[in-house]
Amino acid sequence: MSKSTKATSKTTLSNALFEQIGGVNWQFRPDFVLNTADATTHVSPVTEEVSSLETLEPDTTPDARTVVVLGQGLDDIWQNEAQQAWLLWQNIVQVFDWDDAQIVFFDTAHLASEEMIFTTMEEVIELGVDWVLSMDEEHALSDMLQEGVQVVQVPDLESMLMDPYAKQTFYNTVVSTAGLLSARS
Repeated sequence: MSKSTKATSKTTLSNALFEQIGGVNWQFRPDFVLNTADATTHVSPVTEEVSSLETLEPDTTPDARTVVVLGQGLDDIWQNEAQQAWLLWQNIVQVFDWDDAQIVFFDTAHLASEEMIFTTMEEVIELGVDWVLSMDEEHALSDMLQEGVQVVQVPDLESMLMDPYAKQTFYNTVVSTAGLLSARS
């Protein structure tokens, strides 16, 4: 009788080498809580806030807010599992704990006429959002929306696929924007 053994790899990369090949070493902030299960093992001011949110109606929690995304070429990427950009977006959604149902996107490539731009602007305003993620800062819609909502300029998905610093910029921008808005509330 022969015994089969399972080989496990012990090869690891140093942090410097990992960053050199384009990886990003993410670190949790000490006051960050992933979910309410973590809140029972980690006590901080944030966990008290999370506990108090559990008693609110589902429609009034911050997680129920709509996220609006503007960008060129989003129609080709959206829900296309063959696209690396879609897989990257799914990772972003997971990191920020957003629900697919709360994300509304507008492909700026299709907004060629002034009528289409105004119609889209009205749709965004009707959603009642505080801020909009724009991956197309050159588009007229981004300029027009700035009068009513905070338009947050972020790198587009293709840039984030090519440049790890673009991913870091996206993350830092969204975190700081969400932090500023929650501090105002």
